[in-house]
Amino acid sequence: MPIANVIRVSIIGSMPSGELWSVNPVWQIGGVSTSEDISADEAQTMATAIAAIAPATGILQQFSTSTTISGCRVEARRWDGTLAALAEGVKAAPAVGSGTSQHPFQTSIVSSLRTGPPGASGRGRLYWPATGIVIASATLRPANSVVSSFLSGVKTYLTSIGNAIDVSTDNAPVLSVWSRVGATTKPVTSIQAGDVLDTQRRRRDSLIEAYQSLSFP
Repeated sequence: MPIANVIRVSIIGSMPSGELWSVNPVWQIGGVSTSEDISADEAQTMATAIAAIAPATGILQQFSTSTTISGCRVEARRWDGTLAALAEGVKAAPAVGSGTSQHPFQTSIVSSLRTGPPGASGRGRLYWPATGIVIASATLRPANSVVSSFLSGVKTYLTSIGNAIDVSTDNAPVLSVWSRVGATTKPVTSIQAGDVLDTQRRRRDSLIEAYQSLSFP
């Protein structure tokens, strides 16, 4: 049976024009020097259970109604990134955002994952679509209550995903920041979110742009 040390979950969604987005949290399974046998069936059980989770309201409120969560992909991998098992889960019906369309494709709100060690190697970032997030006209920032609701929603959703993974693992999964280069993980000790919106440039890669032109001079 394939040996794995981490479970990488890609939460997958869509936007208009066929644009796709994903966020990719990771859970460590087993200890620092141990691993688990994860079969294809076990990976599929995880994916099916994760796809069935209803995303928290605090997340969907930041999506416009044209932004959805459609399913997930589960990858069981070794420390160095070697794939052990892969499965996909599709939601029976996409989870649809409840916000009003206000921002373009790349606009994101970030949940930052913090671990004990200082420095960049102890941090992770999850870029969530913010196509429907409400911002104040005077500050161009979301209100504290909006950020708080979003952060609470992320915690709830990630906790539910961890619980879904736990059903198919011998050891309790631990949300972590994973370094393939260093072949290590660091357990997450806190989740943060700020009130300045960000961009996720890779979303732009698959969009087909409609151009207009004028002769010059």
